[in-house]
Amino acid sequence: MHNQPRSSLTLAELLEKAHKFSEKTYSDSLSTLAFLERAIEASPERTGLGEEIAGLLEKVQQTNRTLAELQQEIRSLSQEFSSNS
Repeated sequence: MHNQPRSSLTLAELLEKAHKFSEKTYSDSLSTLAFLERAIEASPERTGLGEEIAGLLEKVQQTNRTLAELQQEIRSLSQEFSSNS
């Protein structure tokens, strides 16, 4: 790994951008969740498709939890950096 920065952005700006992208990703993930819930409702009964979609829902929910944790950690880093600057 290089010791030289690869970006002209400051650390605060990089953390801000990371936080904004994590928020967008979380929002997109919530949309995915909503559409999968609707897909379960629309899936034909007794085909097993609903169970497969439910499995996907579980993965999206886990992803949402991970993204929420990521957002919190980025926010904490930003605040820590701001208070140390």
